[in-house]
Amino acid sequence: MIKKNQFALIFLTIVTMLAVWYIKSPVSADKENDNDNTTPVINEEESGRLEELALMREAIRNERSLAVVSLDAVIADEEASLASKEAALQEKEAISALTEKEVLLELQVINSGYQDALVHATDTGIEVIVVSDEDSAAKANEIILMTLASFEGYDTVVVNFMSEEELKG
Repeated sequence: MIKKNQFALIFLTIVTMLAVWYIKSPVSADKENDNDNTTPVINEEESGRLEELALMREAIRNERSLAVVSLDAVIADEEASLASKEAALQEKEAISALTEKEVLLELQVINSGYQDALVHATDTGIEVIVVSDEDSAAKANEIILMTLASFEGYDTVVVNFMSEEELKG
């Protein structure tokens, strides 16, 4: 038999989930856009971001999402030890922080005058793909310094300059 407190918590959780769903639902966003036609819509091509790099970002995001789901399973497991739950929580926070650093560095590289960039950090090092028609050692060193300033504990940074045609081909 469910106690009153448990019932209240379940009911509160359901109400909260419905409220979040209502706020984020595409139906409410469509209604807002229909009423306000002045809202600018920015797609990848208009912002200068390339579809090929967007697909790579999506693949990285999906890989990390699977890792987070497995960590959530450890956290939710009633039979898991407190130490394993703590380790899973720390790993989850590390994944989130790593993703945030990658996005911030991408924006920093783009703001340096490049069309687009992709930053991917792994256990072995950091790879930075920069979309540019011209490359030089000085520009690569500048990007490496930005990368090392953003990411602590990494020794290996690889910067690849690629043109738009190379990415598509």
